[in-house]
Amino acid sequence: MFRSILRAAPVAVATISALAFAGVPAAHATHRTVTQCSGGTLASGDYYEVVVHGTCQVPDGASVTVETQLYVTAGSTLDAVTTASVHVKGNLQVGRGAVLGLGCNTETKCTTPTMDEVDGNINSDHSTAVILHSDTVKGDITTLNDGPGLSCTDPSSLVKGIARLGTTPAYDAFEDNTVGGYITSSGLRSCWMGMERNHVGTNILISDDRTADPDGNEVAANRANGDLGCYNNSPAAQFGDGPHIPNAVNGTKLGECAAL
Repeated sequence: MFRSILRAAPVAVATISALAFAGVPAAHATHRTVTQCSGGTLASGDYYEVVVHGTCQVPDGASVTVETQLYVTAGSTLDAVTTASVHVKGNLQVGRGAVLGLGCNTETKCTTPTMDEVDGNINSDHSTAVILHSDTVKGDITTLNDGPGLSCTDPSSLVKGIARLGTTPAYDAFEDNTVGGYITSSGLRSCWMGMERNHVGTNILISDDRTADPDGNEVAANRANGDLGCYNNSPAAQFGDGPHIPNAVNGTKLGECAAL
């Protein structure tokens, strides 16, 4: 169901206008300085550390390397759902009420999958949305208490800062990623969540996630070297409306995911 909502969502003209004005100039050498992207675009270049304020986009075709950490501050949006190349050599932190979109493939209107990389971890706590497609994360992905609430229609719960998605209900997506450590999604309150086609070095845990869309909490076609555990989710973890491709684990399928 959620994919039909997403396909029907119109592109927000105001969002595109907000992304169009000049942003951070290109960095040609890395110095021990913190780059503040306060709206606009983050141009190609090597950066020591990046802090996102407002809505910042990594434009199509750009190549961005962050030598240490990348922070998306509270209430801000990083739009890297583009054909850009992004490499964060440290951790990527997502703040309260913030939105992270990283990576692009056919699920998000790119004809060729991108290959963005995070050498450390991706962490979020009480963010609005974390949307990850075709990324390589050498550490762990941990999302705790994400989402704006149990709604697919409340205007206050819409994601408006990612141009390729238009205006869409908030959701978390972990799709087509390669993760060296584990993925944990816990305490979500949002429209939808999908965990699909990931290759994970250790365990996948989905617990206490609640979505307004009855097709939410889709868990399919993942490969994990450890366990896959799903507990106390509503709706219960399911294949949903996508292909019913079982998850493959070297450990044990537990809880709601025992049959998946």
